[in-house]
Amino acid sequence: MRTVLLWAGLLAVGGCATRPEAGAPPRESLKAVVESLAGEATRLSPGTDLSLAVMDLRTGETASVSGLEPHISASSAKVFWVAAALGQRDLATVAPLAEKVFRTSDNEASGEVIDLVGGPDAINVYLRGLGLGHTALTKWNYGRERWATNSPRVMGRDNYFCADDMVSFLARLDRRELLEPEPTARLLKWMELTPRDGCGGWLGTRLPASARASLQHKGGWLPPGCCGDDARYNVLNEVGLVTLPDGGRYAVAILASRGPDWPKQAFFVERASCVLYRHLAKDAALDCGEAVARDGGPAPVVLEPGAPAPNYDCE
Repeated sequence: MRTVLLWAGLLAVGGCATRPEAGAPPRESLKAVVESLAGEATRLSPGTDLSLAVMDLRTGETASVSGLEPHISASSAKVFWVAAALGQRDLATVAPLAEKVFRTSDNEASGEVIDLVGGPDAINVYLRGLGLGHTALTKWNYGRERWATNSPRVMGRDNYFCADDMVSFLARLDRRELLEPEPTARLLKWMELTPRDGCGGWLGTRLPASARASLQHKGGWLPPGCCGDDARYNVLNEVGLVTLPDGGRYAVAILASRGPDWPKQAFFVERASCVLYRHLAKDAALDCGEAVARDGGPAPVVLEPGAPAPNYDCE
């Protein structure tokens, strides 16, 4: 069952909140936008398991749907691990690995980052210390085998997180509450090394060029055929910080999995990112794929008998 959580923060000027102009139509709430997107997901990407959370960092207004539901984290969790390493090691030690992690989502470099922190158990201690109670690293076997002894294993052998935990983390990163100023700045710059659009860059695909250029994010994906059980995986996550035209920012986590049609699931994530931007930027003219959405999303991929399945990995 989906749950919706909403907290609202008001910016006060001279002790009172700004009132809307007389006669102006009421502005749709962030909560309503998120709920509408959750409804769209069932139509545009049937079978997808969706969690979505967003925080307007200008006001503190936050909304989420299934925000505490665990999702397989895939590579999106790497932003946690690099932050943990920066809290313990100097920049010169972390930088060569972090650049690989964000530029190409290098799995072996990610394993070395985990080792810098002290292994999977140390990562989980770090996460608990931040109050991220629905997130854990269970195993990472790239380069060598690593298993955590303190993971609750909510998702069996898989690493997991939830949308609310990620948005809380990103908001605190943006407020410079997690790290010293220089490591914070470097981590945010590394988050700009990721793709701007397309595979691995779904969060930016339908955003205006200026927002794409400044996007700080980390995608995570386990596409069809990758992991032996498409009914469990088909993971497509996007988490990040987006800058608005007025200089304000928002933190977002869009977690999608188990969708049987990968292009439809990817289109929904791209569209959801755009619709959230359109609302927060008050850019009513922005086209978020309305024509494709009206048609029910991308056309299904039809394969000839015996034809190999498409390779949806970012290679």
